Amino acid sequence: MSDIRLDFQPDKATSTKGVLVVFGDEKAGPLHSDTLDIANSKKRKQFVKDVNTAYQAVSQEQLEQVILEKVAQITTEKRKAKENTQDQEADPLASTPQEVKEAALELLKNENLFEQISADIRDIGVAGEEDLALLLYVVMTSRLLDRPLSVIVQGASASGKSFIIETVAKLMPPEALIQAHDFSDQALYYLPNGSLKHKVVISGERVQEYRSKDGYAEDNTKAFREMVGSGELRKAVAVKGPDGKLTTALIYQPGPISFIESTTATNIHDEDATRLLPLVTDESTGQTRKIVEAQRRKAKGQTVSESKRREIIERHHTMQRLLKPLAVRIPYSDNILLPETKIVTRRTNEQFFSAIRSVALLRQFQKRNDAVEQNHIDADEIDYEIVYRVIKGVLNRKYSPVNQQSRDLLQTILEQTGPEADGKYEDFTQQNCGDWSGVSNTTVRRRLSTLVSAGAISVNADSKPYQYRVIHPELAEATDLNLPTPEDIAERIAIMSE
Repeated sequence: MSDIRLDFQPDKATSTKGVLVVFGDEKAGPLHSDTLDIANSKKRKQFVKDVNTAYQAVSQEQLEQVILEKVAQITTEKRKAKENTQDQEADPLASTPQEVKEAALELLKNENLFEQISADIRDIGVAGEEDLALLLYVVMTSRLLDRPLSVIVQGASASGKSFIIETVAKLMPPEALIQAHDFSDQALYYLPNGSLKHKVVISGERVQEYRSKDGYAEDNTKAFREMVGSGELRKAVAVKGPDGKLTTALIYQPGPISFIESTTATNIHDEDATRLLPLVTDESTGQTRKIVEAQRRKAKGQTVSESKRREIIERHHTMQRLLKPLAVRIPYSDNILLPETKIVTRRTNEQFFSAIRSVALLRQFQKRNDAVEQNHIDADEIDYEIVYRVIKGVLNRKYSPVNQQSRDLLQTILEQTGPEADGKYEDFTQQNCGDWSGVSNTTVRRRLSTLVSAGAISVNADSKPYQYRVIHPELAEATDLNLPTPEDIAERIAIMSE
């Protein structure tokens, strides 16, 4: 038989596994069929032998040659498909429609860029929390820096922490994110090498800090802390060599990363607290009203359409992909003076600068073209003004002896308990605080504990229930760092340019 025809139906695209049918001449029907992997030499030879046994006119050599040609064709197609996929992954912009790229570039050049970012975040589902959501967007963009920002979002249960993080993350390109509800303490070491570099790592909610019998906090965040602090991970592990003997191998995982997590905990591990900017959710009645109003609009179908949501998300993915990881200089850095008496300033100062750099990166298409071409840009007074608005409260909280949630509770207590004529405040209970604040008893208990430790309130543990009293009401006020105003920075830049 001089002409051998094959019909191969793979079980999936570019697979060598499937149903192979052998035909004779054009008038003859199928001679033989079987399901096999035609790239498997043993299975292929058995198939050829079976065909030859039933139809001796079919040459074994010729049939195997025809099948091998089919294997070569599939292998070539598979390689090309892989190369195309890799090209698209390496440069997703190559497959982005031109009109989407033009819309993204137009927004990046728009002087109202940050107002539009806030509007887009609102349109895809976040009610209120404008500053928190915008700051999270800036933090996620900072992944492009050599020293990205990392944060922990604190708030009571049901305050929307995880929802806000996950919603803002939708505006980041998928290739820029690594998300998991939980990471083990060794997880980062064993990811594919290089997969963390300049990524946003979003963890689930941190559980309450566990303390052992000796009073020390359990340290299950060491790997994250090292990656945030040094921008890389190194770990020596014992492994068995080919001869069965133990030897030492070094695991190296390059970064840097921008790390984001949330928690209901009032206090976090001391080593983490200095590396993570503390962000807080708005637990006010006004914010609750905004969320309820948004839920009512959704129930009536008065929300942005799904196609509009996809358009917003695709535009932001493209915007982020258009950003170049340029070096950012801050000419007015000498004018930003955080308290040198606090050791936390050693890290907080750099975090403030990273926020300014991240905003400048987002505004790079609004900068001078000649500077961009030299792979660096200068942060201006507009960059500072945006950062000043969204991060001033964060820095004030970081330097305060009392965290924001506990300070909010203290403010509520002050409003409800006095002072009396003699300047003292009325006694109150944990139950009173729950009634006044609307948060759970567990949350109230944690925040009261913080206030007692800070010396803001006293507790009479002999009474049942415990009786509390305010003794240092001034701790309800946030620390004022006296940061230069945007006007101060604008004046400084004007003087430098003369």
